[in-house]
Amino acid sequence: MAGPDASPAADRARRAGTLITTAFEERPHRSPDFAAENDALHHLARALTSADGAVLQTLADMALNLCGADSAGIGLLERGADGTTVLRWAALAGHGTALADTIATVEDSPSGIALELGAAQLFSFPQRHFARLERVIPKAVEELVVPIPGEPEPWGTLWVISHDEHHHFDAEHRRILTSLANFTCAALTNAQAKADAEARAAEAEAARNALAAAETRKDDFIAMLGHELRNPIAPIDSALTAARKLSAGQPAVLSALDIAERQTRLLKRLVSDLLDASRIRHGKLSIRPSYGLLQDIVADAVAAVKADVSNGQHRLQVTVPTYPVRVHADPARLTQVVANLLSNAVKYTPPDGNIALVVEAPDVSIESTHNASPRNAVITVRDNGTGISASMLPHVFDMFAQSPSARKRAEGGLGIGLAVVKYLVSAHNGTVTIASAGEGQGTEVTVRLPIVCEGSDQPTVATMLRVAPVRILLVDDNADTTEALATLLELEGHEVRRAQSGPEALSIVESFAPDVALLDISMPDMDGLELARLLRQRAQCSLMKLVAVTGYAKDASKPLTDERVFDFYLTKPLSLDDLADVLLCS
Repeated sequence: MAGPDASPAADRARRAGTLITTAFEERPHRSPDFAAENDALHHLARALTSADGAVLQTLADMALNLCGADSAGIGLLERGADGTTVLRWAALAGHGTALADTIATVEDSPSGIALELGAAQLFSFPQRHFARLERVIPKAVEELVVPIPGEPEPWGTLWVISHDEHHHFDAEHRRILTSLANFTCAALTNAQAKADAEARAAEAEAARNALAAAETRKDDFIAMLGHELRNPIAPIDSALTAARKLSAGQPAVLSALDIAERQTRLLKRLVSDLLDASRIRHGKLSIRPSYGLLQDIVADAVAAVKADVSNGQHRLQVTVPTYPVRVHADPARLTQVVANLLSNAVKYTPPDGNIALVVEAPDVSIESTHNASPRNAVITVRDNGTGISASMLPHVFDMFAQSPSARKRAEGGLGIGLAVVKYLVSAHNGTVTIASAGEGQGTEVTVRLPIVCEGSDQPTVATMLRVAPVRILLVDDNADTTEALATLLELEGHEVRRAQSGPEALSIVESFAPDVALLDISMPDMDGLELARLLRQRAQCSLMKLVAVTGYAKDASKPLTDERVFDFYLTKPLSLDDLADVLLCS
């Protein structure tokens, strides 16, 4: 802050006899009235619980009363519209209220001089020297101005005016006003801190809302992407199956179909991973435990990756208990867990590498039967592949986490598989751990599941029944989907009618009474739900099973409504096993 002799404006005011701060030393000294100050501070304490403007007004009123003044005010420094520094009156008292709704320029004013000199200043008949005070009526006899301290710059000024020729300000008034200016600084600093905190909170809330909106958009995009990818996958899958049935005895064709089927399996796995990621985020990836043999689950998982193991020229060694191990778990999801672990091992193990799958579980037939609680099954997948770096190891179960080496691989995946494994294992109340000595040192994943239970005389594996030929109405706006699936169903002996719209389907049922109708949910003009309701009204369709076929996984997981529009929901690409399950249901 500038020194007492650094202001030309102060020099001019001093020579004009307006700046008389030195008079404080000449005037009699008074004893402080601490009782009055204490009472005023109690009022201030109550005001601190009010709005910021009320605190400043209380301070201005206190200055007026404690200094015996006729006018008082608090001016805060701001930048004017023209770029000049101005004082905005944040609070006014006494005759000073005449200055309401006005703005004072700092240049060549009592406040400006006090701010330049950085200390309390006393002015005599300030209107004679500062023309901007002409609005103050009655005329000011003395004005005492004190800077309100602040960091990095002062907040403004606190001032009092006496319009009485017999009332002059002394050093005790200066002490009181300086103390009130410090209180004003504290109040303004707290107000700014509160405003800053609220602004940061608002920014944080906006950021959270933006993040939530982005996550929602991402989930919607994933669902849409899954739907759009499943649309072309469905006819490709059906066409490949039909082509294999039509190509018996043609090795060259079958070899080409093998390649197409491997790539289709990869694409289906990527789409399933995307949809599983979305389901996990919304807690919709559920499990449905049932009783079965652990050996069957492992066999299904090994079968799912058998082609990939063969293509990668890997040696897969599978070790399972020789005695039956009965478990209570979701067979499909547990198969997915084991298949994901094996698939990862295949992807990250070089050709001619070794992969071991070891399953350990107690033989409950020779254990005490008094303890009915589930026993642990331990599934270990070990490989001598690329391994995992120490920095990456803590993050392998994070969604979309991938090491740099994984991103360089042609079949590196999306970094979702292990996140799905952890979720499904946790849903079975189990644990999964992963270990690796580092890059190039292989990987070992261990899953512990409390699922082993007592045996039962009930059969553990359902016998697959051949489905008798039925009449099927297939409705989908995608021509390739209807053609490929219809061909496959006809090869299985079913009688099929195709329709690519709701009105076309309604026309067909006038002369064709289907046993089953497979309806695509998302069709233009008349969607699958509207078509299903209209079919329900036809007498010839009263015994027909209505099956919704959708590319959106969220549609396939919805509960059936009370009006029973659809009997079943299936997800694309539709397989013969899916249809067999529907037809075998009573």
